Amino acid sequence: MAAWYIVSDTAVQNGSSGFNRFGPSNGNSGEEVALRRLLFLGLLSCLAPLSQASMIGTTVTGDLNFGSGTTNFYDPANGYVPASGYQNSASSHNSPTVPIVGGNEFGFNDSLNLDVTSFSATGFTFTDTVETTGPNNSLTLTFTDTAFSGAGVIELSSTFSGLTYGIVGDVITVNIPGSSVTAGNVMSASFDVIPEPSSFVLLASGLMGAAVLAGMRKRSNAARR
Repeated sequence: MAAWYIVSDTAVQNGSSGFNRFGPSNGNSGEEVALRRLLFLGLLSCLAPLSQASMIGTTVTGDLNFGSGTTNFYDPANGYVPASGYQNSASSHNSPTVPIVGGNEFGFNDSLNLDVTSFSATGFTFTDTVETTGPNNSLTLTFTDTAFSGAGVIELSSTFSGLTYGIVGDVITVNIPGSSVTAGNVMSASFDVIPEPSSFVLLASGLMGAAVLAGMRKRSNAARR
């Protein structure tokens, strides 16, 4: 019985001089060859989420605004970023554009609140630690990273009432309404950045092709008996 080996997208039959890219040169219908191709592409798509799984090492720009203002409080030039402990601190990158290292990428502190954004390989968490009782302004978080392109974002958990979020291109935006808070409160929201939906569509198409191909083979074997 001939053995098959898959090398890249070429199928080679051991011990036979006749072969084509997705099957033997004899005995395959056009539909079966097409389904083999679809299955192969579907299997390749399994690697797509893996290639996009980690954001560690990419570069992200963070923007923190309060109310309707446009001042970026994640920019150390505005005087509200702790001197150390964060990637945007003066002791580190001294900039609102930093590498994702797996935690404490952005920090802000005005003696009323400590607002921290920490990224992981697959998402990020925003934490607001209240230091003074009183009203909290609404805020907008904006993060820009080419690693976000073609991706989606989902909320994993949140203790903020009325939070909304979205992604357009390579920009993720999170909006949090204002509220009354008490000193010592810690509120947070976590998000996951997911691979582009087209990867999963392609995978589903490949698996569907595999099922159809299996049915065709079963019918073909039955007809030979």
